[in-house]
Amino acid sequence: MTARWRYVLMLSVLLLTAGVTQFLTRASDRERVPAHAALVEFPAQLDFWRQVDAQTLGAGQLRELRADDYLSRTYANDRGALAYLFIAYYASQRHRQTIHSPQNCMPGSGWTMSGHRLHRLGNAALNEYLIEKDGARMLAFYWYHGRGRAVASEYWARWRTIEDAALRGRTDGALIRVVVPMAKGDDADVVARAAGLDFVQRVLPSLSSFIPD
Repeated sequence: MTARWRYVLMLSVLLLTAGVTQFLTRASDRERVPAHAALVEFPAQLDFWRQVDAQTLGAGQLRELRADDYLSRTYANDRGALAYLFIAYYASQRHRQTIHSPQNCMPGSGWTMSGHRLHRLGNAALNEYLIEKDGARMLAFYWYHGRGRAVASEYWARWRTIEDAALRGRTDGALIRVVVPMAKGDDADVVARAAGLDFVQRVLPSLSSFIPD
């Protein structure tokens, strides 16, 4: 791609982003979000995964997140594997109140991200990354969930948000992230991946009560 076409592409993306922001700001005045349960009621038991801890975000983190509801818990299965579940729900993705991408948040917290994989579980698509910090290694899975879709791509999720704002009067949605610690060993990634995907499969059926379709 020549320098001229790169400039044209960059300019187009900037103009599209500006238009999207203005559109979502106007659309937020007409939100029609179906009734749904609060995330505090999310199941503490998901088959053989059970909640073992819950975390509360600080005031500064909440201001940065700007979510309408959130959940931060640790689950463990009967084999001792851990899964950290985080959900940030937005009733309306207004200007400066949109879903935060892990592509920005994790590196901003000192984590490096590598080894991207894409997984499909039924109709759901999710990202997988190896994240590392201070010698700790984990697998992070995340996707954008809302209005009946589970989408891996941030850009596709934004496009669908624009479409649903126009056609359905809704921009509600959530970021869902599952992080699984990796033990040491040659097959550590295989074990962590199996545990993470298994946990995600237990989470998905419960989401519609809390993040409306």
